[in-house]
Amino acid sequence: MQNDISLGARFTRAQQQLKALNTSTLASNSTEYQTKVSEIVKQLEICLEQVDKLSLFSSNETTEDYSTGELKLLLIHAYLGEVIQKQQGSRVQVLEQARSHYSKFLTLCKELEISEANPREPRDAGATRMQKIERYKQMRTMEQEIRQLEEHLAQETDMEQVEREHAVKLIKLKIYQVEDDENLLASELEMARQMEQMKERDTREPAKPDTSWRLDEHSVKLDPRTNQPMALPVFNDKGQPMRPFVLTGRGSERQEIRDRVFRPGWALPTMSVDEYLQQEKERGNIISGGGKEPESKQVDEDDYEALDAETMKQREWDDFKDDNPRGWGNRGGNRG
Repeated sequence: MQNDISLGARFTRAQQQLKALNTSTLASNSTEYQTKVSEIVKQLEICLEQVDKLSLFSSNETTEDYSTGELKLLLIHAYLGEVIQKQQGSRVQVLEQARSHYSKFLTLCKELEISEANPREPRDAGATRMQKIERYKQMRTMEQEIRQLEEHLAQETDMEQVEREHAVKLIKLKIYQVEDDENLLASELEMARQMEQMKERDTREPAKPDTSWRLDEHSVKLDPRTNQPMALPVFNDKGQPMRPFVLTGRGSERQEIRDRVFRPGWALPTMSVDEYLQQEKERGNIISGGGKEPESKQVDEDDYEALDAETMKQREWDDFKDDNPRGWGNRGGNRG
């Protein structure tokens, strides 16, 4: 029964199903959601197969050579790239398929002179930001115009000019969205490939047990075929000896091992106070020298002017101490 549906009707149905899916509240990993995704992909692939059989689009023609219904079919690749991303499975394969459909959609639009040449990416960060803001505003304006045209189409059915304008604007808006989405897909695809490579490497090379924490790490020999210890280790997981052992090496190493085992549980000083002060002095952190303290200036008894000045200075100091008792400026001295 589905084979009797026309190409245009099948595409319109898939378009409406995708629009409903984008506003759905279902979890993306639920069975119902994935069933709807598979159904949309199936419908769009049938549409694409029919378009390829008809050889509908040619680089020698322009948009004026196609009817409104035929122009809408340009969106098949864009819709496939969008809905395939919602599928589960190998993320690398999903992203590669989506990018392939996006690339074909942009190529068709360029051949039919629908898409404009992309402006060169400015080097200045401020200019790049302004370019993105302007692009965002254009997309919002285009979405609003499309909604208005859809309202007109819902009221009247015989409006060929309005329907064609709606189709062209829908394609141009999709070009903007696909170009933005393609940049994100490239980054995600790179990360997905790295993740798969890590998984493959972990599968090929079984992880070796970590023995770096063991005191007897070098005494545990592993079987290269199984990565398991070939002999009984010196200590078990609780640090208890499993077999007799001898401390080997030079005398200094043996004493160092003993010192690490039989030592207090707190940090011990590594130098005396005199050694520390000598070290700080060598680093220049201690200033030495200076000399004698300056002696107070003695007033000549025969210099009457100097004696009068010193007497007045002492009187002023006495008056200041009378007016400002000790502790008067402290908080405690102000309490009555």
